[in-house]
Amino acid sequence: MTEQPLDERPSRDRLRLDVVAVGLAAAPIAFHAVRAAVGNWRPVGDDAYFTLRSLDVGTEHHPLLGAWSSASVDVDRSVNNLGPLQLDLLAPFTRWAPAGGTAIGVAVVHIAAIVTVAWLLGRLGGRPAVVVGAVPMALLAWNMGSDQLLAARQHPFLLFACLAFLVAAWATAAGDTWAPVAMVGWASLLVQTHLSYPVLVAVVGVVAAAGWLVAPWRDAGTSRGRVLIATAVLTIVLWSQTLIDQFFGWGNLTAVLTTPGQVDRLGWRGAGIVVDVLGTPTGYLRPGYGEFDPEAAVGRGGVAAAVLVVVVIGLLAATAVAVRDRRRRSAAGLAIAAAALVGAWLDTALLPVTAFGLGQYNYRWLWPIAMFLLIGTLVAVVTLVPAIRRSADDDRSPVAIAAVGLVTLLALANVPQSFQVLDPDRTRDEQITTIIATEQLERYEFDGPVLIDQSNLYFGHPFNYPVAIAVHRTGAEYRFEGDIQRRRFGADRVADGTEPTRLVLWAGDDARRLADDPSTIVFADTATALAITLETGTTETPTLETT
Repeated sequence: MTEQPLDERPSRDRLRLDVVAVGLAAAPIAFHAVRAAVGNWRPVGDDAYFTLRSLDVGTEHHPLLGAWSSASVDVDRSVNNLGPLQLDLLAPFTRWAPAGGTAIGVAVVHIAAIVTVAWLLGRLGGRPAVVVGAVPMALLAWNMGSDQLLAARQHPFLLFACLAFLVAAWATAAGDTWAPVAMVGWASLLVQTHLSYPVLVAVVGVVAAAGWLVAPWRDAGTSRGRVLIATAVLTIVLWSQTLIDQFFGWGNLTAVLTTPGQVDRLGWRGAGIVVDVLGTPTGYLRPGYGEFDPEAAVGRGGVAAAVLVVVVIGLLAATAVAVRDRRRRSAAGLAIAAAALVGAWLDTALLPVTAFGLGQYNYRWLWPIAMFLLIGTLVAVVTLVPAIRRSADDDRSPVAIAAVGLVTLLALANVPQSFQVLDPDRTRDEQITTIIATEQLERYEFDGPVLIDQSNLYFGHPFNYPVAIAVHRTGAEYRFEGDIQRRRFGADRVADGTEPTRLVLWAGDDARRLADDPSTIVFADTATALAITLETGTTETPTLETT
C-alpha cells in the first residue's frame, strides 16, 4: 500500500464533491448563526460574558487576558485564562451588533476551522480524504446542536478549533511545509482561551514538531528557516498581549505557572473519562454530548487505564511499522493519535477537581479528539486500501456518494433548534427570559454608571451579563460589586459606591411579588421569572426616558 503525494491536485473538470461535502458540513453552523442574527436571539449566562468583554477590545477597557478562571477557587489564587485571542476574534462582529455579532463571530471561527481541516486533509490524502473527513465534522456539529454551535463560552467555542489543531499537528508531523503555522495559530487560540488545553496541546505539539523536524523536506522553494521565522513571528504577535500583562499588568502567566499544587486531582482514574467518551457512543452520537456524566465515568478508571495503555502501545507499534514501510503520513497520524490519547489522559489526571465537582464542560476537548480518531480511520481506509482508493477517487463512486449523503443527512438533522445540555428545558426558558428582559431594558436611558446588583439571584444564574450588555447598548457604563470583577473587567468596572443608578435583579417568586412595584422597570413572567428594579438614591418614584 502506497501513499499519494501531499500536494495532489484535483482535476477542475469534475464535480467537486469534496467542496460540496465541506460546504454541507459547515451549512448548519452558518444557518443557525444567520437565523440568530436576524432574529431576537441573545447570548445567555457566561456566553454573554464573552460578548460583553469583546466589546471592550480597542477601548480604554481593552482586555489583555482571557476570562477569570473558576479554578482560582480551588488553587487559592486569582488567575485568568492566558490570553484574549477569543475576544479579539469576536470583537469585529460584536461591535456591529452584540447579540447577532456573537452568533456570526462564533460561526466564522467554526467554519474557519472546518476549512483548515479540509485544506490539510486534501494535502494529506487528496480529495477522498476531504470527502470522508467531512463526515466527522458534520457529526461533531450535529452532536453539539444549534444552541452549542452559537455558544461563545470557551468549552463549546473551542471544539472545531481543537479539531483543526489536531489535523494541523498530523500534517506538521508528516512534514507538510506550512502546516506548523496553522498548528501554532489554532494552538494559541486553545491555550489562551481555556486552561484545560495547555497539557493536551503541549503533548501533541511536541510530537508534531519532532516529526516535522525529522521528516524529509520536499519543498525546494521554501526553506525550513523561512517557515520557522513565520511561525515565530506569528507566535510573538498572538502572545504579545499576554506578555504585556506579564511584565506590566497582573503577571498572570507567572501566577498560572506557579499555582499551588495542593489540590484534588483524579490521577490515573481520569482514564475512565477518556475511555467513556472515546471508546463508547458517548463521544460520537446524541445525546452523549448533552448527557455526559464524568462522575460516573471515573468509577470505571481501573479497567479504562488498562485499555488506554494497550491502545497507546498498539498505536506506537503501528507507528513503528509505518515508519519502517516509509509511509510517513500514516506514521504521523498514528503518532498524533497516540499523543492525543496520552495528552487526554494526562489532562484528566491533572485538572483540579473543582468546588463544583467534575463539570462536563471541562472535558469537552474529548469530542474533537473522538472526531480526529474517526477522521484518521476513514482516511486510512480510503487512501491505503487499493480497491477503495481507486473507487473513492471517482466522484461518482459509492464511497464518495455515501459520504456526501451521510453529511447531507447530518446537516438536515441539525436544522431544527436543539439544546444539547443537561437541562434543555431550563436553558430554553432562560433564553426566553433574557430576550424579554433585555428588550425592555434597551428602551431606557440611564444616568450612569449603573451598578448591576445580582446579590438576590441564585447561584449560577444567567442574567447579569445579558443585563450589562443591554445597559451598554443604552450608552451607559455598567459596574459590578466584588473584587473578582477586577479580574473579569478591570478596576474601572468595580463599584465604588458613587454610582447614581442601581439595577437590582430578582428571580422566581421574589420577582413575581414585584410585578406591580412602581420601581420595577423590567418583568419577565416565565418559569425562571426575572424582575429588575431601579434604585436612584432618592425616595421619588423613578422616571426614565425611553429611547
